[in-house]
Amino acid sequence: MRLRFFVVSLTLAFLLFSGTAFSQTFNALFDGYYAWNLNKPANQITTARSFDFRHQQFALNYGEVSIEQKPSNIGYRFDFGFGDTITAISASSPTDIANRHIQQAYVSGKKDDLQVDFGKFVTPLGAEVIETKDNLNYSRGLLFTYAIPLYHFGIRATYAASDKTTLAAYVVNGWNNVIENNTAKSIGLMAAFKPTDKLSLTENYLMGNENIDAGFKTNRRHTFDSIATYSFNKNFAETVNYDYLMDMDPLATKRRMQGVAAYTKINLNGEDTGIKIIPRYEWLKDDNGGFTGLAQTIQEATITIQSVSKDMGTFWAEYRRDWTNQQGLFSINEANGPRPRLNQDTILFGYTVSFTHDFK
Repeated sequence: MRLRFFVVSLTLAFLLFSGTAFSQTFNALFDGYYAWNLNKPANQITTARSFDFRHQQFALNYGEVSIEQKPSNIGYRFDFGFGDTITAISASSPTDIANRHIQQAYVSGKKDDLQVDFGKFVTPLGAEVIETKDNLNYSRGLLFTYAIPLYHFGIRATYAASDKTTLAAYVVNGWNNVIENNTAKSIGLMAAFKPTDKLSLTENYLMGNENIDAGFKTNRRHTFDSIATYSFNKNFAETVNYDYLMDMDPLATKRRMQGVAAYTKINLNGEDTGIKIIPRYEWLKDDNGGFTGLAQTIQEATITIQSVSKDMGTFWAEYRRDWTNQQGLFSINEANGPRPRLNQDTILFGYTVSFTHDFK
């Protein structure tokens, strides 16, 4: 009910401020694909995927509309989503039915270089984000799927210390929940640096109890997330993302997972539009299965081709191979039923387009 009231308030604010000195930015996006899993899963669902999990069918990955007013003193952001992506996001918090289509909804206050946001906002962790159009590859990687949260509800403060340094701190209910699942809160810190025009560095730390209160309140999950990007020139850039997680299960057994992702962006013409080729490799080790469900080491290699047009959006073509050292994650569908397999291969074709309009 709180966020429903918030949605109504944002709509009224948008109508009232249109045509005044206040300026709102309206965004809309569409994201669809067709995918083929060579393991031919009987349920037509591809495992180890965040959003692009449909097999042998056309699918609406994500549709989104958003309204934002950048704060001079007071501002707001509201993102409304539909499709498989928002369904997958809301599945992480099944008790929060009322807010399942709201990706973000927060108000902002700003004074000089300090901005404070309150509400629901996407996580700062990870090299990949929810919207496909802002990623290098079409499919989300293993780190996005298993190692980081998607969103938080709480309060966040961001301070632009200089044009090269941004600091942030936030206190939230936890991982992927508007409604708290225990009495503890999670605390996050972020530091982003750009020491040169070619190099950018981001460090995130998130700590909090993510267990449901059931006589076990002493555990804390520690998540470290490091991202580095180096642009050699307009045609070539490298990004590396490392994640480390540690906590305990309700039996006080220590759980640990770590992984690394490496991306290479090859921009054939050095412009925003044109052909881009992006290979990605990931390695993820879950020591005792506390995060992926199996004590395993998973790897994946992806090659993505983007064809970007200023007026027509982006066409995507992608081949991906996932493999693991333990049976139980993948299976192949054969004439006599599914059989365990240590790998899966997928082919995908996607299309994304977005629109932006400023109202003054």
